Amino acid sequence: MSNKNIGQEMQHTDIDTEALIKVAAKKVFLKKGLAGTRLQEIADEAGIGRTALHYYFRSKEKLFEVVWKEVFADMRQRTTMLESAELTVIEKMQAFAEGYFTKAISEPELDIFILNEFNNNPEIMASILVNPSGGSPMHILMHDIEKGVKNGELKGEPRQIFTTLISVCFFSFAGKAILKSMLNLDEAAYMEMMHERKAYVIQFLASAFK
Repeated sequence: MSNKNIGQEMQHTDIDTEALIKVAAKKVFLKKGLAGTRLQEIADEAGIGRTALHYYFRSKEKLFEVVWKEVFADMRQRTTMLESAELTVIEKMQAFAEGYFTKAISEPELDIFILNEFNNNPEIMASILVNPSGGSPMHILMHDIEKGVKNGELKGEPRQIFTTLISVCFFSFAGKAILKSMLNLDEAAYMEMMHERKAYVIQFLASAFK
């Protein structure tokens, strides 16, 4: 095998191992959070040695930052439609809710993780959520809500409208344990209700602030 091919193979192995570590880290972080996670647990989940893990990531905090920056960057990419000038503010709110529920239904544990980590590590989470290119989808949406109220498209106080939008989406999953108990639902029945709630919230937003 030529030196060039050996180099390409080693680079490919590095990429595969790093991706494996990040997948394993996300799984462990979701379950235990930053404070409760040990690097050895991530190494075990990835099926590699602790020394190999340290080769790619020197600290738990750095790995946490890399993993969640990628997750939130992916989420931001799915909300680029919020920047479209062709959509009304109500359509943007509906688009946000639709994208949110689609993601949350596929990873329902994510909301609990975000809630816990913002309470436990607010500065770290705030730095992770910073958008390198400028304004975040949330800032864009808040700005559009303010414009919508000003031009009469929406009625209400902008911050209250924004908080209601986030609440009807976020609490559906962050409050899962409470709601399951109060409504006497098992996991399957609850997730079925979340599929129905996605359509309910989108319809609710069509007329809630007029």
